[in-house]
Amino acid sequence: MPSGVVKRMLERGWDRVDTGGKHSGLLNAMYLAGCRDWFDEKVAEVLAGPVITHPNLADSSSRIRPLVLAGRADEARQASADFHRERVAAGGVTQHTTARSTAGWVFADTAYMVAPSQAIVGNGDFAVAELKGFHRILAQDDGLLRHVFNASVPEAESYIRIDLWIDGTAWGRASAWWAAGVVDTLEVLPQDGWDAELLAMYEQTAARLLQCQDEGLWRSTIDDPYAPVDTSATVMIAYALAKGAQLGLGGPGAHGAAAAALEAVLRHHFDWDTAVLRHQQFGPMVVNIPSRNPRYLDAGNAYGQGFLAALFCLVAEGVRVRDLDLRCLQPHRT
Repeated sequence: MPSGVVKRMLERGWDRVDTGGKHSGLLNAMYLAGCRDWFDEKVAEVLAGPVITHPNLADSSSRIRPLVLAGRADEARQASADFHRERVAAGGVTQHTTARSTAGWVFADTAYMVAPSQAIVGNGDFAVAELKGFHRILAQDDGLLRHVFNASVPEAESYIRIDLWIDGTAWGRASAWWAAGVVDTLEVLPQDGWDAELLAMYEQTAARLLQCQDEGLWRSTIDDPYAPVDTSATVMIAYALAKGAQLGLGGPGAHGAAAAALEAVLRHHFDWDTAVLRHQQFGPMVVNIPSRNPRYLDAGNAYGQGFLAALFCLVAEGVRVRDLDLRCLQPHRT
């Protein structure tokens, strides 16, 4: 059973669920924490309606991984088939939404929403190709990922090239989504078959993230020292580094950086009375839109609550991911 503080972190997260991505972030953390009865109850709620929904197609596909974890293999395979039938690609990777207003938009978020679910349902090659594709499209030369790119227009036909970026900043959660997607994907794939190019991409991004950590924390724009701290990006990056370290990734400093992040958020950004993680960036992040970000910060966002709980389990409670012995589904035979 998880500690009381982990359960309270997760409870606060369920107060703010409105998309599949928030479902999956909390469900994955619940499974990692050992909240199996509660986890099964929440999975049943997911199955009370359609798993794959529009326009948040990629978001909703992230529910497939928890279905597999819950032993609902048939439902997971059906949801995966629905996803592939309805999927729209842009730039060779999954387009995040099917809304006409975002045609061709490639989001970093999709790396986490799609790849781990596809890997665990048995589509490992597809998952790895997605992760490499997102890195090629969105990564800066130093390995930090940007948020949203419009892949519907060839670069040669753009006006000034930068006009193709809907958000071309090194957004904190962009690198976080991608790095978490990598470790959750590799976790279920045979290690002797891990893709060398993907590993090199991960190591580059992880090394740059370690360089940008500031007193245990990461900022809403990672490489901008004047940007506000984003605790949701911090716990998500730290989760990826902690799990990656257990899988042998990220170098000798990865686990220490994750532990420093957990200590920093609990010491300075966590309300122990309410179990709410404060100072999370409000989303979504789109440039040139007068909105509540990045100048204003949020509290209790489901992303931050779920990944904080998962990080606490990996660092403070000693959960070892290899002990969970997660495996991808074998190809379905009829």
